[in-house]
Amino acid sequence: MSKVKYKYNEDTLSYDRVEVTWRNRLKKLSFHLVSGIVIALIIVAFSYSTIKKWGKSEIEVDIEATEVQLLEQLERLQDFEEVLQDIESRDTEIYRALFNAEPYPAYKRLAGTGGNPNKYKKFEGMAHEELVIELNKKVEQLEKALVAQSISFDEVVSLVKRKEEMLRCIPSIQPINNKDLTRLASGFGMRMHPVHRILKMHAGLDFTANTGTNIYSTGDGVVVRADSEMSGYGNLVIIDHGFGYQTRYAHCQAFKVKVGQKVKRGDVIALLGNTGVSTGPHVHYEVRKNGEAVDPVHYFFNDLTPEEYQQVIEIASRPTSSL
Repeated sequence: MSKVKYKYNEDTLSYDRVEVTWRNRLKKLSFHLVSGIVIALIIVAFSYSTIKKWGKSEIEVDIEATEVQLLEQLERLQDFEEVLQDIESRDTEIYRALFNAEPYPAYKRLAGTGGNPNKYKKFEGMAHEELVIELNKKVEQLEKALVAQSISFDEVVSLVKRKEEMLRCIPSIQPINNKDLTRLASGFGMRMHPVHRILKMHAGLDFTANTGTNIYSTGDGVVVRADSEMSGYGNLVIIDHGFGYQTRYAHCQAFKVKVGQKVKRGDVIALLGNTGVSTGPHVHYEVRKNGEAVDPVHYFFNDLTPEEYQQVIEIASRPTSSL
């Protein structure tokens, strides 16, 4: 149903009746709608450049902030790299040097560095692409270097444990207690043989004491021989200390250990005697390293003061004859 409205007529100075139809309403609505769209387009047209400029500024600010953060992280990684290099130097020059061990191989520290460059393709097209790739390469290198250093430290720990064992095994005391020792009769080197009266290599030290005096193992080890030896040693005890070391105790009166028995430094292994080619009660003591006889006087560091050690060296160097 149409709606009735009134419109003022200036000619007649009266109100005329106007019938409002749906058609008129639609035309009026269309006019307002089109006017609104036109006004909106005008506003957007004038504002677009401002909005675009504002949005671009925000993005640029974010990109610059990201670059700053990436550079800071890269600098931190370089600091970490310097610290790790210092640790690697200490590992080689201090820790491994203490145990006379070879440096951790450089090729193992560098293993896997470089790699397939295709794995960095995922960063192509990103903002600060080169910086992001460099950062990822640094992280990867540090990860691999840390793994290598961790393995190296595991080896150093093993060396420490082995060093403790080695220190227990290396001969480092006299085979005769100082209070029982009568004298150090003959040192290491060329000496006059007591029977044959010719110069002959004396491969050990002779310690004189009363018959039956205790003879001590000079380091931890395993008894590999405890019997009579016919070439002049008489009753002989040989202890294998591992790490290339063996000690020999000759001219014993009696044995206190058996072959295969484990002994500790300071254990009584025999009694001093005068068996074999000997001119008086004493123990002939030898230290062998990798099968070669070495001067035992250098292996008394756990048993003598510096003054006593110097005195032993002087006595052992005198050109006396062996017993």
